[in-house]
Amino acid sequence: MPTGQSSRSERGGKSSGSPAHRSAAAAGSQQALRRWEKGVAIALFLLLALIAVQSGRLGASALYAQMAQMELDRWGSSRIPGAVSGLRRAEGHLSDSLRMVSGNPWALEKAGAAQLARMRTAIDPREALAAARNARSRYRDALLQRPASPFLWANLALTKLYLDQFDEEMFTALRHADELGPWEPAVQQTVLFVGLAAWDRLDPGLQQGLARTLERGALRNAPKMYEIVKSYRRYDLLCGIKKYNDMRELDCKRAGDPVPVR
Repeated sequence: MPTGQSSRSERGGKSSGSPAHRSAAAAGSQQALRRWEKGVAIALFLLLALIAVQSGRLGASALYAQMAQMELDRWGSSRIPGAVSGLRRAEGHLSDSLRMVSGNPWALEKAGAAQLARMRTAIDPREALAAARNARSRYRDALLQRPASPFLWANLALTKLYLDQFDEEMFTALRHADELGPWEPAVQQTVLFVGLAAWDRLDPGLQQGLARTLERGALRNAPKMYEIVKSYRRYDLLCGIKKYNDMRELDCKRAGDPVPVR
């Protein structure tokens, strides 16, 4: 009996652990906790450093894109035939912007605009065609980042027109541009310009949408919308819209369309 009691006593002592064992276990737990805290601190530091670097790259990319836009604006307002120095500077800034952040949608959009400008200044038809293709590619890439931008959709449709690609991508671009930016003057004008060029290939829904775009456009910039219609000699589309009365009367008479009494 004494022997059995001694054995049970030893087993009980081992199960409860001596003070030394408990102290060692606590020290080990504290060391593990400190290692874990140190690992978390390092991970957070690296994450913050990465965010700081990325923010810096985004800021630099945006700055270069802004500089490119300023060059494009100056180049567009200079009205000097064949002047391309400003355009080259804009392209250089955009190259720097995209090197910083390759997927910057704003820089991609401006790069598309620069390519369209390059197309308009090109003397060699092959160079103009290559520029239009590059613009289309830039707008497609930008739309992957900003699919809700009506300006990107409108400009994509415009590049399709310049490339003589009257296909479903063009029609889809026209629909999205009209749906996403129905009251944006620049979108209205681009949609009208492309839509009239493709009029005979548009389905009835797109044709009706274009007529509504023409009517909405009269509220913001009727003279510009009128000039686009006039360039296609499609007076039949506006002769029934009262808001164009002052501009359309003479042309509607020439076109043989009745002019409603005011």
